[in-house]
Amino acid sequence: MDQTNHIKKLRNEEDFSLNEISKVTGHDFRTVKKYADGDVLPKEKKVDKRGMMYTQGFNNQTYGEIIDALLFEDSKEKKKDRRTRKAIFELLEAEYQYTGSYRLVCQYIADTKQEAKENNVYERLEHPPGEAQLDFGNYRVCENGKLKDIKLLVLVPPYSNRAFAAALPRENTECFLEGLKRIFEMMESVPKTIRIDNLAAAVVKPRGKGKETVFTEAFERFAAHYRFEPIACNPYSGHEKGAVENKVGYIRYNFFDCIPDFVSYLVFEKWLNAQLEEDSHRNHYHEHLLISELWEEDRAHMRSLSDTPYPVFRYEEYKTNKYGEIRLDNASIHIPKVGRNRRLTVQLYWDSFRCLSPSGELLYEADRPYISESRPVDWLYVFQTYRQKPRALDHSKYKKLLPSKIKSYVLETTLVERKRRIDQLLELLKEEDLLRIEENFEFLLLNNFESEPTEASLSLTLYDSLSPKAVS
Repeated sequence: MDQTNHIKKLRNEEDFSLNEISKVTGHDFRTVKKYADGDVLPKEKKVDKRGMMYTQGFNNQTYGEIIDALLFEDSKEKKKDRRTRKAIFELLEAEYQYTGSYRLVCQYIADTKQEAKENNVYERLEHPPGEAQLDFGNYRVCENGKLKDIKLLVLVPPYSNRAFAAALPRENTECFLEGLKRIFEMMESVPKTIRIDNLAAAVVKPRGKGKETVFTEAFERFAAHYRFEPIACNPYSGHEKGAVENKVGYIRYNFFDCIPDFVSYLVFEKWLNAQLEEDSHRNHYHEHLLISELWEEDRAHMRSLSDTPYPVFRYEEYKTNKYGEIRLDNASIHIPKVGRNRRLTVQLYWDSFRCLSPSGELLYEADRPYISESRPVDWLYVFQTYRQKPRALDHSKYKKLLPSKIKSYVLETTLVERKRRIDQLLELLKEEDLLRIEENFEFLLLNNFESEPTEASLSLTLYDSLSPKAVS
C-alpha cells in the first residue's frame, strides 16, 4: 500500500506522467498505469476446495459428498457396526469407480471428523411460556442423628425459572409419577410439554436409528390423564434441559450447605418448597423482572389441573420362599400367616405396599423397606478432620448430628482441652461406635480419661443438664 499510495500521489498531486513515474519508481509502465489511474478496491477471497475429493465423483456427486453420506449413515450405528476406512475405500473402488489412493480417503475422513469436532457448538434454545424441564437430584439430610440419602424430583419452567420439588426415596416408576403428581398440585397447573432425560422410570427405549423415544405404558397413561406432551432428550445430551440441570445444583448449594433436618418426606418437601417460593422473589437471571412475576405469565400458558388425581400404584406377582418371605427393594420381608411357596399379588405405592391373595383379600401391608433406610456418619474420619482444625467444630455441618453429651463434652471447653478430648474420642472410635460411647459416656470418657483432679468430681448429671440448644 505504501508503493501504491506513492504512485497515486506522484500522479495526482505532483502531475507526473506515467513514464516519469516509471523512471522514478523503477516499476514497469503497465504496473504504474494500473495503480496510478485505476481503482484499488478490496476483493473478496473465494477459496475453492481443490483436489480429487472435491472435483471428481460419480453420478453428479463428488467423492467427498459420497464419503460424507457414508459417515452420516454410520454415525447412527454402534461403533462396532460402523464401516472401517478400508471398507469405505473398497466400496468406493467397487461401486463408484474411484481411482485415487487409500491414503487420500483416510486423510479426507480424518479432516472431516476434525472439522465436525471443531464446529460442534450448542444451539441457543428459545423457551416459550408453558414448557417445563424435569430431573432428579441426589441430596443428604439428617434423620435422628444419621445421614439419609433422598431424591428430589425438580421441575423448572425455563421461561420463568421458577422451581418446584418433590422429596422421594427412589427413582422408580411409583416415586417418579407420585412426585410429578404432587408437583402439579403445587403448581395448580400442568405444563404443555415436559422435557426429561432417558430415566428408566419413564423411557423404555431412547431415540435413535431414525426412531422416536418409546415411553413406558404407565408414563404414557399418566401423561394422557394430565394432557401434557413428554419429550425425551437425545442420549448423552443433558444440555438440552440445561435450566433444570442448573436448578438442581442451585438447590444443593443454597439449601443443603448445612445438612437440613428431616422428619418425613412430605414435611421436608413442604419446607423446601416454601424456601423456593421465597427465593422466587428475586430478579430473573436474564430478564429484568422478578421470577414470581414471570411465573404468573408462565402459568397462564399452561393447562388446567385435572379434577381427578391420578392414582399412582402398580401390581406385581411375587412368590414366598421356604421361610414365607418375599424379596422387595433388596430386602427380605416376612409375610405372616401366608406360608411358603405361595403366590401373592403385591400392590406397590411409592411409600408402602399391600399383599393380596389371589381372591383380592388383604393379607399384609407395611412401609416399603427403603423408607427407613439411613447410613451412619463415618465419625472416625470426621473427628480426624476436627483434630487437624479444632475450631472447625464450631461451624461444622456435622455438629447437629453429634449426640448431646459428646457435643457438650468437646464444645464446652478451651481450645487446648478440646484437642485432648478429640484425641480421646479418636482412640475410642477405633473400637466403639459413637452412639455406644454416648450410652456409656461416664464410664468410657469421664472415668477412663481423667487427666486433671478437678475433673474427677464431674458427674454425669452435669452433662445431662446441658441443653443441646446451648451449643447449637
